[in-house]
Formats: sequence, C-alpha cells, structure tokens
Amino acid sequence: MEHKIEKNFHDTRLDKYIRKKYEGINLTEIFKLIRKGRIKVNGKKVKQNYRLQEGDLVKVFYRGGETAVKKFLELSQKETEYIKEGIVYEDENVLLFNKSPNMVMHKGSGHDYGLSEMLKSYYQSEEVTFINRIDKATSGLIIGAKTLPVTRELSQEMRDGNINKRYYILVEGRVDRGEFQIKSYLKKTDTRVVELDKYEKGAKESISYFKVIQRGKNRTILEGILGTGRTHQLRVHLANLGHPIVGDAKYGENSRGEMCLFSHFTEIPSLNIKIDLPLPEAFKNKLTK
Repeated sequence: MEHKIEKNFHDTRLDKYIRKKYEGINLTEIFKLIRKGRIKVNGKKVKQNYRLQEGDLVKVFYRGGETAVKKFLELSQKETEYIKEGIVYEDENVLLFNKSPNMVMHKGSGHDYGLSEMLKSYYQSEEVTFINRIDKATSGLIIGAKTLPVTRELSQEMRDGNINKRYYILVEGRVDRGEFQIKSYLKKTDTRVVELDKYEKGAKESISYFKVIQRGKNRTILEGILGTGRTHQLRVHLANLGHPIVGDAKYGENSRGEMCLFSHFTEIPSLNIKIDLPLPEAFKNKLTK
C-alpha cells in the first residue's frame, strides 16, 4: 500500500500515522515493520519517530490490518439543533461549544455515543476532536479543533498552560474569605479522588484559585481557576473545604439536580480568541434557597 502524506499529517510521527491507518496492527508489530524496512518513506528506511512531511510517500509492505472506513452517526433533528445552538464560536480551525450538564464527552461507560461523536457527524469529519474535556455533570465551554495540525498545536498550548479557563461555581455554605487558594495532593481510587496533605505514591500535586462573586444566606457563588488540571480537582478541593458544589452527587451530601459547575471563560491568546459566558440564571435562583 502507498500513502501520500497530506497537509493534515505534516509533522506527524511515522508510528502514529501507521497506527491510525492500520488499527488492526498492534504497536509492537508496527515497530518491527519499521525496523525491518517493511515500512519505508520515500523509498528509504527511517526510524519510528520520523516526522512526516507533506508530500512524503509512505510504502507499507504488509497485507491486512487497514483501518475500516467508519460511518458517521445519524443525528436526529433534535441533536442537530443541539449542536447548532451549542456552538458559541467557530472559524475554519477552531470551535468553542457550550456543553449542557449530564452530556457525556465520548462514547463508553454505558453510552453508545457522546458529544465528540455527534460533532464528527455534524461536520462529517473524523478530524474534529476536543482538546480538553470536562466531567459529564459539568457544563460550559470546551474547545474543539477541526484539523489534526490544529489539534496538535492547541494540545501543546494546553500542556504549556497558555490557554486560560475559569469556572462559575455555586457551593453550599457561606464562604467568608474573598479570595483564597487550595494546594494539596490528589490521588485516584477505584471510585473517586481523595485529597492528601502529603505526597504518597500515585498522588499528584494540585492547586486551585477561588474568588467570591456573590454571597447568599446559605450558599456562595465562586469563580474558580485551575492551577493544575487534575481529575475532579475543583469538586474535591471545595468538598474537603466544607463547601461542596451544589448538585455534586459524588462529593456532596444528599445532592440532587444538576451540578452547579460551569466553565464560563476561555481565552486562547495565540489565536486571539476570548469567550466569556454570563452567570447561569439557575445559579442565581439557587443562591437564595
């Protein structure tokens, strides 16, 4: 088989490209094929970490294992409208989507499909993907990339801490401090994330920053910023502080209804993109209850 490298795969590692094109071949076998010269680039043996260039010709001397052509999900009219209404920013490279609470990001865990599969179908492109994710119960802005090069670029921006995100959070109890931070270690268990004062094997350092936006009699609206991006970080930090997020069924006590954690602000300086959504009316209404 011959593959001419298109623009979207420029600067992709050879082994990752082959893995995408031949899902039926495991990674160990791919390494072996490259090492033995049964996968060549422009007629020459190269290493598995070779960065493909647009126009390169990749030859694979192997029968079988090709990735099957995937069919897109058939969206209902209601799902199509949901996608259209959820897109708050879009250009030829990027989209920002306002996810509703209790919408899963990806298929799995009892769900045949999620928002990712819906967007691929909406755009009729397998290259559309999210570069960040939020919990099923969390609502608000998530960032999507429309091409593989943009996905790689924004993923690196995210890793380098160059993308800014903020959250509105409604918590139980009256928070007296105007601004504060929480720094600790978080560790995953089988069912939840636990907070530790000291490091132990498997734990990761975490830091969150909070500011009071509005106080009610028995509840408080905060703005939260992640200093690190650990699983359930804001939820665990606030619950252990004694101010669980309203509606957090996992870390709150007897919580019901939708979880009041909303990703309202996203800024991507390198693309000159800044989106700030208003405080949800539901948060204001629940503040006084």
